[in-house]
Amino acid sequence: MSATTVKDLPKELLIADNLKGELLQEHNLKHTEAEEKNSLPTAEDLKQEKTHQNIITGIEGFKSDSLKPTETMEKIILPGEEDIKTEKTIQGILHGVEEFENDKLRNVKTREPVSPCAAMQIELARDSSLTAVSDFDRANLKKAETTEKNPLPSSEAIAQEMEHIKFKVGIEKYDKTKLSHTETLEKNLLPTQEVIAMEKSQ
Repeated sequence: MSATTVKDLPKELLIADNLKGELLQEHNLKHTEAEEKNSLPTAEDLKQEKTHQNIITGIEGFKSDSLKPTETMEKIILPGEEDIKTEKTIQGILHGVEEFENDKLRNVKTREPVSPCAAMQIELARDSSLTAVSDFDRANLKKAETTEKNPLPSSEAIAQEMEHIKFKVGIEKYDKTKLSHTETLEKNLLPTQEVIAMEKSQ
């Protein structure tokens, strides 16, 4: 095979003249020596490593035969009077919630909280309300008697109601066939001379 000359090489493989000049010119570089750094561990590092090794060695060399056998004793603590009262109150609230009829609820649109912080405040307020209801002492309530009042309507109110019912029935059951056909006549009255004179004077 014949050797390839420089002029036969493609232009993209040749070094440009300006780049060639920069490579061949003298450069004022500073002489530097490379330093290898091998930092030794400090006394604190050696102390921590030794402590870690001692812990691992102690765990690996521990003999479970040196442990004393023990028996677990289960203790059942009976609830106090206050705990029973609180539990009954909670059970009453839960029973009322479970027996509540959903048909009595109104259809409402739920508004989403503005931020998680607002949601947290609402949740804390709800928890504090439930706690206040649970801890409420009924002994502080005053005894009261309920009086049922059912006022009957007067004779005038009954007469007005009857007149209203008759008027409504008369409108609803009116026979439209009894109406006579009429034609609407539009009247466009012209103003008189007095009205025109009065209008001009103003």
